[in-house]
Amino acid sequence: MHAGSARHPLVAARRGRGWSQEALALLLRGRGLGTTRKTVVRWERGVVPDPAAQRHLAELFGVTAGARSLATWPDWLPSGQVAGARETWDYAGTIKALTEVAGRAIVDRREFLALVGPELLLPVYAWRASSGPWLVSRARGQQVTDALAGEIERLISVRRRMDDEHGGGALLGMLHSDLQFVTGMLAHGSYAGHLGRRLSAAAAELARLAGWAAFDSGRHAAAQQYYLAGLRAATAAGDHALAVNIVGFLGIQAYSTGRLTDSVALMDVAASESSKAPAVVKAMTWARYGRAYAKAGDQATARQALDRASKLLGRAISGDAPAWAYWVDDTRLTAQVGRALFDLGDCRAAERELAAAITACGDAYPRDRATWQGRVAICQLREGRLDQACASGRQAVDLLAGQVESDRGLAFLRTFTSELAPFKDSADARDFAEYTGSHLRRKPDTDRGNTG
Repeated sequence: MHAGSARHPLVAARRGRGWSQEALALLLRGRGLGTTRKTVVRWERGVVPDPAAQRHLAELFGVTAGARSLATWPDWLPSGQVAGARETWDYAGTIKALTEVAGRAIVDRREFLALVGPELLLPVYAWRASSGPWLVSRARGQQVTDALAGEIERLISVRRRMDDEHGGGALLGMLHSDLQFVTGMLAHGSYAGHLGRRLSAAAAELARLAGWAAFDSGRHAAAQQYYLAGLRAATAAGDHALAVNIVGFLGIQAYSTGRLTDSVALMDVAASESSKAPAVVKAMTWARYGRAYAKAGDQATARQALDRASKLLGRAISGDAPAWAYWVDDTRLTAQVGRALFDLGDCRAAERELAAAITACGDAYPRDRATWQGRVAICQLREGRLDQACASGRQAVDLLAGQVESDRGLAFLRTFTSELAPFKDSADARDFAEYTGSHLRRKPDTDRGNTG
């Protein structure tokens, strides 16, 4: 598989750091190994390093033991590339993309660059023009039964709820392992055509969930890899609504990381393609469309899109929504409106809508409530209500410290902490800083994240 040195993952990983073969050997000798340039050459020609060498290589490339345990040599090496962007739009391309992502995506670290501009949009346009589904059956390998497919689908439902409760950071490893399992069944199992479609849909949703978990953890190159592989799998299954959802998640990632032109282009595609989807999916997609345009500062288009989303949700037919759209309701639409108003700078109205959504959720969706509460705190601070702002900030801290692992939630606290700096001598600000320091293991002023 990796016989040629030009194709070996170690070459890409080494060159991504700017290291020559001799430089890598020197770094390993500095760790007490007897590595020479010839040793590195042999590895890049297919010789497998011994366990000690692999451990030191992982440390040099910043790959955690947990990530390394999910793949075998050399697939855990960081590539710095986004898989899923260039594979063909057919069964073979889908399996290739899923296999690549299931083997490597989780080791891509936060500083790796995600695709932007045409490189990102081209695979989405290719999806739009693709001719899926691809009905494929396999006659060799471990038998896939309807019972197994059903268990996988039930597991995915559990994973969705776990994400709601605990955030993406706590789930990424599990979701990656789940995706590896389903990908293995698709690539090597024996199944009839209807089971191939169910497995493909399961792989698409697991990839989407893993992409969301990676995004929630600030790992944007990895998130794109999961999303793009999931887009192919959804097309293979003929699940157009799920594919629209995945394009929407790519758009969310784009506007959350400041790539507003990309986000608007992606949401334009998603909104147009949602015409073939159930009303709930249309409503969700147009709400995201409104968020993208709010981020871009286009108030009129944003408000029109959000009004359209509200009308579409009102036309939803009970039982018509996909299982993954269980969370789309009036409360979530209220939150979308509040977040759009926040992006447009209307703090008073944003606080009103977000506070209503938080109240309506009750104890559910703690990760989302944390991000909404963070926005409320920022709005109150910008309105000059320091005591209320710090109280809201403490409520966000309680959610993030108690059960949620989310870099996005921490990002809002980081913004709040930054904007609170001019008031650092006030009793409210001092109390908030002390409270945050004593309750959060990961401090918001040093953690990475985004403000989706």
